[in-house]
Amino acid sequence: MILTKRLKTFFLTLVLILTAGNLFAVEEYVSKVYKEIDIIFVKQADKELANILRENVDDKYYYLMENYTKKKVRRLIIDNEYEFAMTAIYIIIDNNIDGDFEDEDAVDLYATIAEAYQIQQQYEVEQEQKALAEAAKKEAEKEKILASAQKDYNVVTTSEGKQVYVSAKDERTEKYRWNANFGMIDFGIVSAKNLDKPVMSEGISLDFTYEYSIPKSIVIGGDVFFDFKFMEFNNGPMEFNFEIAPKVAFPFAPKLFFRLGFSDLGVLKNKEGTVSAAIEKVQSAFYGNVVSPLIGVQLSSVNLGNVALNVDANYLLGGLLTGDYQALSFKGSLAIPFAELERVKLVFNLGARDTLLILNQGGTENHLSAIIGFGVENVIR
Repeated sequence: MILTKRLKTFFLTLVLILTAGNLFAVEEYVSKVYKEIDIIFVKQADKELANILRENVDDKYYYLMENYTKKKVRRLIIDNEYEFAMTAIYIIIDNNIDGDFEDEDAVDLYATIAEAYQIQQQYEVEQEQKALAEAAKKEAEKEKILASAQKDYNVVTTSEGKQVYVSAKDERTEKYRWNANFGMIDFGIVSAKNLDKPVMSEGISLDFTYEYSIPKSIVIGGDVFFDFKFMEFNNGPMEFNFEIAPKVAFPFAPKLFFRLGFSDLGVLKNKEGTVSAAIEKVQSAFYGNVVSPLIGVQLSSVNLGNVALNVDANYLLGGLLTGDYQALSFKGSLAIPFAELERVKLVFNLGARDTLLILNQGGTENHLSAIIGFGVENVIR
Protein backbone atom coordinates (compact mmCIF):
# COMPACT_ATOMS: atom_id res chain seq x y z
CA MET A 1 0.00 0.00 0.00
CA ILE A 2 2.78 2.28 0.98
CA LEU A 3 4.74 1.17 -2.09
CA THR A 4 1.80 1.92 -4.35
CA LYS A 5 1.48 5.42 -2.89
CA ARG A 6 5.18 6.07 -3.40
CA LEU A 7 4.99 4.95 -7.05
CA LYS A 8 2.08 7.28 -7.67
CA THR A 9 4.02 10.16 -6.12
CA PHE A 10 7.08 9.37 -8.27
CA PHE A 11 5.15 9.26 -11.52
CA LEU A 12 3.30 12.47 -10.69
CA THR A 13 6.56 14.23 -9.93
CA LEU A 14 8.05 12.95 -13.20
CA VAL A 15 5.10 14.23 -15.18
CA LEU A 16 5.37 17.67 -13.57
CA ILE A 17 9.08 17.84 -14.31
CA LEU A 18 8.55 16.93 -17.97
CA THR A 19 5.69 19.39 -18.28
CA ALA A 20 7.74 22.17 -16.70
CA GLY A 21 10.64 21.44 -19.06
CA ASN A 22 8.37 21.76 -22.07
CA LEU A 23 6.97 25.05 -20.77
CA PHE A 24 10.43 26.48 -20.25
CA ALA A 25 11.40 25.29 -23.72
CA VAL A 26 8.39 27.08 -25.20
CA GLU A 27 9.18 30.29 -23.32
CA GLU A 28 12.78 30.21 -24.50
CA TYR A 29 11.75 29.76 -28.14
CA VAL A 30 9.13 32.48 -28.00
CA SER A 31 11.53 34.84 -26.21
CA LYS A 32 14.00 34.39 -29.06
CA VAL A 33 11.35 35.38 -31.59
CA TYR A 34 10.39 38.35 -29.39
CA LYS A 35 13.99 39.59 -29.47
CA GLU A 36 14.07 39.31 -33.26
CA ILE A 37 10.82 41.28 -33.47
CA ASP A 38 12.32 43.94 -31.16
CA ILE A 39 15.29 44.35 -33.51
CA ILE A 40 13.01 44.48 -36.55
CA PHE A 41 10.94 47.29 -35.02
CA VAL A 42 14.08 49.26 -34.14
CA LYS A 43 15.25 48.97 -37.75
CA GLN A 44 11.66 49.25 -39.05
CA ALA A 45 12.47 46.49 -41.52
CA ASP A 46 9.13 45.51 -43.01
CA LYS A 47 10.51 42.65 -45.14
CA GLU A 48 12.15 41.01 -42.14
CA LEU A 49 8.91 41.31 -40.14
CA ALA A 50 6.95 39.70 -42.97
CA ASN A 51 9.49 36.86 -43.18
CA ILE A 52 9.55 36.02 -39.48
CA LEU A 53 5.74 35.99 -39.20
CA ARG A 54 5.37 33.97 -42.39
CA GLU A 55 7.90 31.44 -41.15
CA ASN A 56 6.00 30.93 -37.89
CA VAL A 57 2.41 31.25 -39.10
CA ASP A 58 1.80 27.51 -38.66
CA ASP A 59 3.46 27.40 -35.26
CA LYS A 60 1.10 26.63 -32.39
CA TYR A 61 2.49 29.63 -30.54
CA TYR A 62 2.07 31.98 -33.48
CA TYR A 63 -0.71 33.83 -31.66
CA LEU A 64 1.86 34.83 -29.01
CA MET A 65 4.18 36.23 -31.66
CA GLU A 66 1.31 38.06 -33.33
CA ASN A 67 0.11 39.52 -30.05
CA TYR A 68 3.63 40.69 -29.27
CA THR A 69 3.82 42.31 -32.69
CA LYS A 70 0.52 44.11 -32.03
CA LYS A 71 1.91 45.29 -28.71
CA LYS A 72 4.89 46.79 -30.55
CA VAL A 73 2.49 48.40 -33.01
CA ARG A 74 0.53 50.03 -30.18
CA ARG A 75 3.84 51.41 -28.90
CA LEU A 76 4.42 52.98 -32.30
CA ILE A 77 0.97 54.55 -32.18
CA ILE A 78 1.80 56.16 -28.83
CA ASP A 79 5.02 57.53 -30.39
CA ASN A 80 3.07 58.82 -33.45
CA GLU A 81 5.04 56.61 -35.82
CA TYR A 82 2.05 55.71 -37.93
CA GLU A 83 3.74 54.69 -41.18
CA PHE A 84 5.54 51.61 -39.90
CA ALA A 85 2.62 50.85 -37.57
CA MET A 86 0.32 50.61 -40.61
CA THR A 87 2.89 48.50 -42.45
CA ALA A 88 3.24 46.07 -39.54
CA ILE A 89 -0.53 45.64 -39.11
CA TYR A 90 -0.94 45.16 -42.85
CA ILE A 91 1.67 42.38 -42.69
CA ILE A 92 -0.31 40.69 -39.89
CA ILE A 93 -3.55 40.96 -41.86
CA ASP A 94 -1.89 39.71 -45.04
CA ASN A 95 -0.35 36.83 -43.12
CA ASN A 96 -3.82 35.71 -41.95
CA ILE A 97 -5.57 35.93 -45.33
CA ASP A 98 -4.32 32.48 -46.33
CA GLY A 99 -5.35 31.06 -42.94
CA ASP A 100 -8.67 29.83 -41.71
CA PHE A 101 -9.62 33.01 -39.89
CA GLU A 102 -9.56 36.74 -40.26
CA ASP A 103 -7.97 38.77 -37.49
CA GLU A 104 -10.71 41.33 -36.86
CA ASP A 105 -8.65 42.96 -34.12
CA ALA A 106 -5.84 43.62 -36.60
CA VAL A 107 -8.29 45.03 -39.15
CA ASP A 108 -9.80 47.39 -36.57
CA LEU A 109 -6.34 48.42 -35.45
CA TYR A 110 -5.34 49.15 -39.06
CA ALA A 111 -8.42 51.34 -39.53
CA THR A 112 -7.62 53.23 -36.32
CA ILE A 113 -4.03 53.78 -37.37
CA ALA A 114 -5.06 54.91 -40.86
CA GLU A 115 -7.45 57.46 -39.40
CA ALA A 116 -4.84 58.75 -36.93
CA TYR A 117 -2.24 58.89 -39.71
CA GLN A 118 -4.58 60.92 -41.90
CA ILE A 119 -5.22 63.33 -39.03
CA GLN A 120 -1.49 63.63 -38.44
CA GLN A 121 -0.78 64.31 -42.12
CA GLN A 122 -3.49 66.95 -42.24
CA TYR A 123 -2.04 68.55 -39.10
CA GLU A 124 1.46 68.55 -40.57
CA VAL A 125 0.17 70.13 -43.79
CA GLU A 126 -1.62 72.80 -41.78
CA GLN A 127 1.51 73.44 -39.71
CA GLU A 128 3.65 73.66 -42.83
CA GLN A 129 1.24 76.11 -44.45
CA LYS A 130 1.18 78.10 -41.23
CA ALA A 131 4.99 78.14 -41.13
CA LEU A 132 5.15 79.22 -44.79
CA ALA A 133 2.63 81.98 -44.14
CA GLU A 134 4.59 83.12 -41.10
CA ALA A 135 7.85 83.08 -43.08
CA ALA A 136 6.22 85.04 -45.92
CA LYS A 137 4.91 87.56 -43.39
CA LYS A 138 8.36 87.95 -41.83
CA GLU A 139 9.95 88.29 -45.28
CA ALA A 140 7.41 90.97 -46.21
CA GLU A 141 8.14 92.81 -42.96
CA LYS A 142 11.87 92.46 -43.62
CA GLU A 143 11.49 93.86 -47.13
CA LYS A 144 9.42 96.72 -45.74
CA ILE A 145 12.06 97.49 -43.10
CA LEU A 146 14.83 97.18 -45.71
CA ALA A 147 13.04 99.56 -48.06
CA SER A 148 12.60 102.01 -45.21
CA ALA A 149 16.25 101.61 -44.19
CA GLN A 150 17.46 102.23 -47.73
CA LYS A 151 15.33 105.35 -47.84
CA ASP A 152 16.30 106.74 -44.44
CA TYR A 153 19.82 105.33 -44.10
CA ASN A 154 22.97 105.28 -46.16
CA VAL A 155 24.24 101.86 -47.25
CA VAL A 156 28.02 101.59 -46.94
CA THR A 157 30.21 98.65 -47.93
CA THR A 158 33.13 98.17 -45.56
CA SER A 159 36.60 97.00 -46.55
CA GLU A 160 35.56 93.48 -45.46
CA GLY A 161 32.69 93.50 -47.94
CA LYS A 162 29.90 93.84 -45.35
CA GLN A 163 27.02 96.26 -45.81
CA VAL A 164 26.43 98.72 -42.99
CA TYR A 165 23.48 101.11 -42.63
CA VAL A 166 24.48 104.55 -41.36
CA SER A 167 21.68 106.76 -40.08
CA ALA A 168 20.87 110.13 -41.57
CA LYS A 169 22.29 111.95 -38.55
CA ASP A 170 25.66 110.37 -39.34
CA GLU A 171 25.35 110.64 -43.09
CA ARG A 172 28.10 113.30 -43.24
CA THR A 173 30.60 110.63 -42.21
CA GLU A 174 29.77 108.88 -45.48
CA LYS A 175 29.61 111.98 -47.66
CA TYR A 176 32.91 113.55 -46.79
CA ARG A 177 36.49 112.61 -46.03
CA TRP A 178 39.19 114.77 -44.50
CA ASN A 179 42.68 114.36 -43.17
CA ALA A 180 45.27 116.70 -41.71
CA ASN A 181 48.98 115.92 -41.46
CA PHE A 182 51.70 117.65 -39.50
CA GLY A 183 55.21 117.07 -40.87
CA MET A 184 57.46 117.08 -37.81
CA ILE A 185 60.51 116.33 -39.92
CA ASP A 186 60.59 118.09 -43.29
CA PHE A 187 64.06 117.63 -44.73
CA GLY A 188 64.77 119.40 -48.02
CA ILE A 189 67.57 119.39 -50.54
CA VAL A 190 67.88 121.82 -53.45
CA SER A 191 70.18 121.34 -56.41
CA ALA A 192 70.80 123.74 -59.29
CA LYS A 193 73.21 124.16 -62.20
CA ASN A 194 75.21 127.04 -60.68
CA LEU A 195 75.40 125.67 -57.14
CA ASP A 196 78.71 124.21 -55.97
CA LYS A 197 76.87 121.80 -53.71
CA PRO A 198 73.21 121.18 -52.85
CA VAL A 199 71.55 123.35 -50.26
CA MET A 200 69.95 121.42 -47.42
CA SER A 201 67.30 122.59 -45.01
CA GLU A 202 64.88 121.36 -42.41
CA GLY A 203 61.52 122.58 -41.15
CA ILE A 204 57.92 121.64 -40.73
CA SER A 205 54.92 121.20 -43.01
CA LEU A 206 51.14 121.19 -42.82
CA ASP A 207 48.90 119.31 -45.22
CA PHE A 208 45.08 119.26 -45.31
CA THR A 209 42.67 117.44 -47.65
CA TYR A 210 38.88 117.63 -47.86
CA GLU A 211 36.61 115.65 -50.19
CA TYR A 212 32.81 115.82 -50.37
CA SER A 213 30.69 113.29 -52.29
CA ILE A 214 27.53 114.48 -53.99
CA PRO A 215 25.23 111.42 -54.13
CA LYS A 216 25.05 109.85 -57.62
CA SER A 217 27.22 112.66 -58.92
CA ILE A 218 30.75 114.03 -58.54
CA VAL A 219 33.22 114.32 -55.68
CA ILE A 220 34.58 117.80 -55.00
CA GLY A 221 37.28 118.90 -52.61
CA GLY A 222 40.60 120.61 -52.22
CA ASP A 223 44.19 120.24 -50.99
CA VAL A 224 46.20 122.78 -49.02
CA PHE A 225 49.94 122.38 -48.36
CA PHE A 226 52.35 124.66 -46.43
CA ASP A 227 56.07 124.07 -46.14
CA PHE A 228 58.30 126.23 -43.96
CA LYS A 229 62.07 125.62 -43.92
CA PHE A 230 63.60 127.55 -41.02
CA MET A 231 66.82 125.56 -40.45
CA GLU A 232 69.06 126.07 -43.47
CA PHE A 233 72.52 124.63 -44.05
CA ASN A 234 75.29 125.91 -46.36
CA ASN A 235 74.31 129.50 -45.47
CA GLY A 236 71.11 129.22 -47.43
CA PRO A 237 68.07 131.44 -46.63
CA MET A 238 64.83 130.38 -45.05
CA GLU A 239 62.16 129.22 -47.48
CA PHE A 240 58.37 129.15 -47.46
CA ASN A 241 56.31 127.27 -50.04
CA PHE A 242 52.61 126.57 -50.41
CA GLU A 243 50.09 124.89 -52.70
CA ILE A 244 46.33 125.37 -52.91
CA ALA A 245 44.39 123.19 -55.34
CA PRO A 246 40.63 122.65 -55.64
CA LYS A 247 39.80 119.29 -57.27
CA VAL A 248 37.00 117.20 -58.70
CA ALA A 249 36.43 113.47 -59.38
CA PHE A 250 33.74 111.85 -61.52
CA PRO A 251 31.60 108.74 -60.82
CA PHE A 252 33.53 106.50 -63.24
CA ALA A 253 36.70 106.97 -61.12
CA PRO A 254 35.85 108.47 -57.69
CA LYS A 255 39.47 108.30 -56.46
CA LEU A 256 40.98 110.00 -59.54
CA PHE A 257 40.87 113.78 -59.09
CA PHE A 258 41.57 116.56 -61.56
CA ARG A 259 43.21 119.54 -59.87
CA LEU A 260 43.43 123.24 -60.77
CA GLY A 261 45.06 125.71 -58.40
CA PHE A 262 48.21 127.63 -57.47
CA SER A 263 51.65 126.64 -56.24
CA ASP A 264 54.77 128.40 -55.04
CA LEU A 265 57.59 127.35 -57.33
CA GLY A 266 60.03 127.18 -54.45
CA VAL A 267 62.66 129.14 -56.42
CA LEU A 268 66.04 129.26 -54.73
CA LYS A 269 66.93 132.80 -53.52
CA ASN A 270 70.06 134.36 -52.11
CA LYS A 271 70.89 137.82 -50.81
CA GLU A 272 71.28 139.25 -54.30
CA GLY A 273 68.01 137.77 -55.58
CA THR A 274 67.24 134.60 -57.44
CA VAL A 275 69.95 132.20 -58.50
CA SER A 276 68.57 132.18 -62.05
CA ALA A 277 68.23 135.41 -63.96
CA ALA A 278 65.43 133.85 -65.99
CA ILE A 279 63.34 133.46 -62.85
CA GLU A 280 63.65 137.17 -62.01
CA LYS A 281 61.24 137.97 -64.85
CA VAL A 282 58.72 135.64 -63.35
CA GLN A 283 59.11 137.26 -59.93
CA SER A 284 58.29 140.72 -61.24
CA ALA A 285 55.35 139.33 -63.20
CA PHE A 286 53.89 137.88 -60.00
CA TYR A 287 54.39 140.89 -57.72
CA GLY A 288 57.65 139.64 -56.29
CA ASN A 289 56.41 136.09 -55.54
CA VAL A 290 57.25 133.11 -57.73
CA VAL A 291 53.74 131.66 -57.82
CA SER A 292 52.33 129.68 -60.69
CA PRO A 293 48.92 128.28 -61.63
CA LEU A 294 48.90 124.50 -61.77
CA ILE A 295 46.91 121.77 -63.44
CA GLY A 296 47.24 118.14 -62.46
CA VAL A 297 45.81 114.77 -61.50
CA GLN A 298 45.70 112.94 -58.18
CA LEU A 299 45.03 109.46 -56.88
CA SER A 300 43.49 109.99 -53.44
CA SER A 301 43.28 107.50 -50.58
CA VAL A 302 43.94 104.35 -52.59
CA ASN A 303 43.79 101.41 -50.17
CA LEU A 304 46.83 99.15 -50.13
CA GLY A 305 45.67 96.78 -47.44
CA ASN A 306 45.60 98.84 -44.27
CA VAL A 307 47.70 101.64 -45.81
CA ALA A 308 46.34 104.57 -47.85
CA LEU A 309 48.33 105.87 -50.84
CA ASN A 310 48.08 109.45 -52.15
CA VAL A 311 49.90 110.54 -55.32
CA ASP A 312 49.59 113.65 -57.48
CA ALA A 313 51.44 115.07 -60.48
CA ASN A 314 51.09 118.67 -61.67
CA TYR A 315 52.20 120.93 -64.48
CA LEU A 316 52.94 124.51 -63.37
CA LEU A 317 51.66 126.94 -65.99
CA GLY A 318 53.79 129.98 -65.01
CA GLY A 319 56.44 129.17 -67.58
CA LEU A 320 53.92 129.52 -70.38
CA LEU A 321 53.59 133.22 -69.57
CA THR A 322 57.29 134.01 -69.99
CA GLY A 323 58.53 131.15 -72.13
CA ASP A 324 61.66 130.92 -69.94
CA TYR A 325 61.12 127.58 -68.15
CA GLN A 326 58.99 124.52 -67.67
CA ALA A 327 57.96 123.37 -64.17
CA LEU A 328 56.56 120.16 -62.77
CA SER A 329 55.66 119.11 -59.24
CA PHE A 330 55.09 115.69 -57.71
CA LYS A 331 53.86 114.60 -54.31
CA GLY A 332 53.28 111.21 -52.73
CA SER A 333 52.49 109.90 -49.27
CA LEU A 334 51.63 106.75 -47.35
CA ALA A 335 49.22 107.00 -44.39
CA ILE A 336 49.67 104.12 -41.92
CA PRO A 337 46.97 104.03 -39.19
CA PHE A 338 48.07 103.11 -35.67
CA ALA A 339 45.07 104.07 -33.52
CA GLU A 340 41.34 104.49 -34.09
CA LEU A 341 38.82 106.33 -31.94
CA GLU A 342 35.06 106.57 -32.42
CA ARG A 343 35.14 109.23 -35.11
CA VAL A 344 38.80 109.77 -36.01
CA LYS A 345 41.91 107.69 -36.48
CA LEU A 346 45.56 108.59 -36.06
CA VAL A 347 48.05 107.84 -38.84
CA PHE A 348 51.81 107.77 -39.30
CA ASN A 349 52.62 109.65 -42.49
CA LEU A 350 55.58 109.14 -44.85
CA GLY A 351 55.75 111.49 -47.82
CA ALA A 352 57.87 113.25 -50.42
CA ARG A 353 57.41 116.39 -52.50
CA ASP A 354 59.43 117.50 -55.50
CA THR A 355 59.36 120.59 -57.71
CA LEU A 356 61.43 120.52 -60.89
CA LEU A 357 62.22 123.65 -62.95
CA ILE A 358 63.70 123.14 -66.42
CA LEU A 359 65.20 126.43 -67.70
CA ASN A 360 64.98 127.05 -71.43
CA GLN A 361 68.45 128.66 -71.32
CA GLY A 362 69.81 125.39 -69.97
CA GLY A 363 70.05 123.82 -66.55
CA THR A 364 67.60 122.69 -63.97
CA GLU A 365 66.61 123.54 -60.44
CA ASN A 366 65.17 120.78 -58.26
CA HIS A 367 63.51 121.08 -54.84
CA LEU A 368 63.03 117.77 -53.05
CA SER A 369 61.55 117.31 -49.58
CA ALA A 370 61.19 114.14 -47.49
CA ILE A 371 58.45 114.45 -44.88
CA ILE A 372 57.83 112.33 -41.79
CA GLY A 373 54.90 113.21 -39.60
CA PHE A 374 51.63 112.31 -37.96
CA GLY A 375 48.09 112.90 -39.06
CA VAL A 376 44.45 112.57 -38.14
CA GLU A 377 41.50 111.73 -40.38
CA ASN A 378 37.82 110.97 -40.00
CA VAL A 379 36.60 107.40 -39.72
CA ILE A 380 34.32 106.31 -42.56
CA ARG A 381 32.04 103.49 -41.41
